[in-house]
Amino acid sequence: KQWYQRRVAITAGGIIGAAVVRGVMGENYGVVAKAGSITTSQAFFLEFIGTLFLVLTVLASVNGKRGHSPGYLQPLAIGISIAVAHFYLVPKTGAGINPARSMATNIVANEFGDAFWLYIVGPMVAAFVGGIFYEFVFSSYYDNDETYNKAARNGAEA
Repeated sequence: KQWYQRRVAITAGGIIGAAVVRGVMGENYGVVAKAGSITTSQAFFLEFIGTLFLVLTVLASVNGKRGHSPGYLQPLAIGISIAVAHFYLVPKTGAGINPARSMATNIVANEFGDAFWLYIVGPMVAAFVGGIFYEFVFSSYYDNDETYNKAARNGAEA
C-alpha cells in the first residue's frame, strides 16, 4: 500500500472511533485545542517536543543494532513515553502528537480553531527531525561501538 492509503485508513479509523465514542458517551472526547494561557508558537513547540520524544523512544526501542532481544520492554517504553507526553501536554495543548488522531476527533466535533494547523504540522516536522536526528546521531553511535556490534552479531544483549 502507498503511504497516503495508510494515512487515509488511519484517519478514517480514528473518525469512526471518535464517532462511536461520541454516540455512546454523548460527548466529544479527545478534541485538541491549546489552552488560553499559551501562545500558538508555544503550543507548536510543545507538540513538536512531545512528538519528538515519542519518535526517538520508538526508534530507540526497535533499533536492532542496540543488541537487545525483542520482548515486552519495547512496548512498555513506548507506552510510558506516550503517557508522559500526555500527562504534560493534555492541559496545555490537548496532546495531539499524532495528526490522524487530532484530525479525527476534531472532525467529529467540528472544531477547528485558528491554531489547528499546529496539530498537523508540529508532529510531522517532529517525526522528520526525529528520524534524521536518530539516524545521524544515535544510530551512528551503535554502528561505531564494537560492544553493540558484537552483541548484535551474537543476538544477545551487551
